[in-house]
Amino acid sequence: MPGSMFFLKGIPGIDNPLTHYPNRGWEKVYRNQYKFDDSFTFICSPNCTHECRLRGFKRNGVMIRTEQNYDSHKIKDLYGNQCTHAWNPRGCSNGFTFHRRIYGSYRLKYPLVRKGWKRWADDGFPYLTPRNRDKYKFTSRGTDTLVKISWDKIENYIANGLINISTTYSGDIGKKRLLKQGYPEEMLTHWDGAGTRTIKLRGGMGLLGVIGKYGAYRFSNTLALVDQHVRGVSREDAKAGRNWSNYTWHGDQAPGFPFVHGLQASDVDMNEMRYSKLLVSIGKNLVENKRADNHFAAEIMERGGKLVNISPEYGASSSKADYWLTIRPNTDTALLLGVAKIIIDKNWHDK
Repeated sequence: MPGSMFFLKGIPGIDNPLTHYPNRGWEKVYRNQYKFDDSFTFICSPNCTHECRLRGFKRNGVMIRTEQNYDSHKIKDLYGNQCTHAWNPRGCSNGFTFHRRIYGSYRLKYPLVRKGWKRWADDGFPYLTPRNRDKYKFTSRGTDTLVKISWDKIENYIANGLINISTTYSGDIGKKRLLKQGYPEEMLTHWDGAGTRTIKLRGGMGLLGVIGKYGAYRFSNTLALVDQHVRGVSREDAKAGRNWSNYTWHGDQAPGFPFVHGLQASDVDMNEMRYSKLLVSIGKNLVENKRADNHFAAEIMERGGKLVNISPEYGASSSKADYWLTIRPNTDTALLLGVAKIIIDKNWHDK
């Protein structure tokens, strides 16, 4: 025994203390935290668009935690291309805590509707003259309150609201109202007299695939049934609502993709980053905004590659980069045009 441990004395009758412990009942507290009845896999699909396949664990019918599933290497696309083990792990702290928001005390448990809007609907949707806009607080919605309403009633309110919009803005009267409200003449080019064309549905952020895009857009198409009901037109002449592309209107998609590739957001296998000798990031914050993929950047560093981060702020990704090029906001294009000029002037480009 080392001299520094000379003061320790053995326990009488116990040769190996690792095989004996007097009271281990307290360990059940920790084991029960991870005890579960069943588990299942699911796709975490928020606005980050990483689509990480995670595993959820439930007990007593309640989801208690989420973990990385480590099965990305088993996934194939429609053409049979298979991922490598390098795609593991997938997931981030947002996905791991998603169930806490689902069961959180501040979650929305029932429909809420603006009090002034409900009063307007109950009064039969009178046309919104300047006086009525003030009366039903369309000009001061931030000062209005929200009232609780049942699920059955909210469906009727939504349906009646859509019918009212479609009726109000259909035909010649609807066109005059739209122009008076500030609609540019160009926006009525494909209006075709249908008030349903003024209803714009946008793919949202939540369940990006199921609800945000497909659900909203399909619902927009079903508004043709409303137009057929309101205007009495044939099935072939009925007009649906309008779809707003979530990314197009946000400017979230880089215009350089269609300029260069002819495709919007063409797929790039992040696995190739592992073998990169140089990674230049511009408009991308791998560490904070691509947390499910930032391990690829770490593997570049492990293999001796260099990281260049171009951003105005010294953020998490800049702190990991070998070179941080700080630029003023909105000068990305000027920088890239300068780089392109140097490449062309020095004949470094493919002719």
